[in-house]
Amino acid sequence: MKTPSYFSKWFEGWPELVCLDLDGTLVDSVPDIAGAVDAFLAEFGAPLAGEERVRGWVGFGSVKLIEQALEWAQVDPAKREEAYRIFLTHYHAHLIDGTKLYPNVKALLKALKHNGVPVALITNKPSAFVKPMLDHFELTEQFGWLLGGDTLEEKKPSAMPLLHCSESIEALPENCLMIGDSITDFKAANNAGFKCALVTYGYHQGVDLAGLGADAIIDDLAELLV
Repeated sequence: MKTPSYFSKWFEGWPELVCLDLDGTLVDSVPDIAGAVDAFLAEFGAPLAGEERVRGWVGFGSVKLIEQALEWAQVDPAKREEAYRIFLTHYHAHLIDGTKLYPNVKALLKALKHNGVPVALITNKPSAFVKPMLDHFELTEQFGWLLGGDTLEEKKPSAMPLLHCSESIEALPENCLMIGDSITDFKAANNAGFKCALVTYGYHQGVDLAGLGADAIIDDLAELLV
C-alpha cells in the first residue's frame, strides 16, 4: 500500500516504531474495570461508582484509580491495600466480560506488520492483565513488546517505556509514533521526542485533547492509514 499521508508528512515514509496504548485506544475496558471498582466499594458498604463515573477516572493507572474511588466514596484511605487486593481479584476473574475492541484496531496492526513496522504495547495497566487480554482478542503476536505499568521502573508519562523500545532497535525518537487517548500518552510521547496521535473516543479525564498540541487528533485509527 502507498504510504499514508500522516506518515509521509511526519516521517517521509513509514515510522521506525509505533507504540500503542491499550485502554481507551485499542479496547474499551471500562465496563469490567468499573465492575472491579464497585466490587471493593460494595465490600466496604460504600455507594457504587458505576461505569460512567469510572470512565472519567481511568487513565492514570490502577493505584490512582482506587485512590480516586475511595476519596469519592469517602472511604478511609487506609483501606487502599485491601481495596487494591479486592480490585485485582475481581478484575482478574472478569477481565474480558464486557471489554470490546475498538474499530479498525486489527486493520492498523495488519498494515503496520505488512510494512515491517515494529509495534509496542505500552500501558499503565498492571502487566498481569495485559497478555491475557491481548490473547483473548488474538493480538499478542502483533507486538514486539508488552509493557505494563509495573514492567519497568517508570511508567507513562515517563519517556522510559517508549525509549526502552526505540533504543532496543536503535530507532530515532523523531521517527517514532505514540498512539494513545490521554494527556498521559501525550506527555510520554513529548518526553520521549516521539510524534503523537490521540484518539477522541478514549478516556480523556476531562482534558481537552485539542489544546495539548498533539501531532494528530483522530476519531478512528483508520485515519492513520489514509
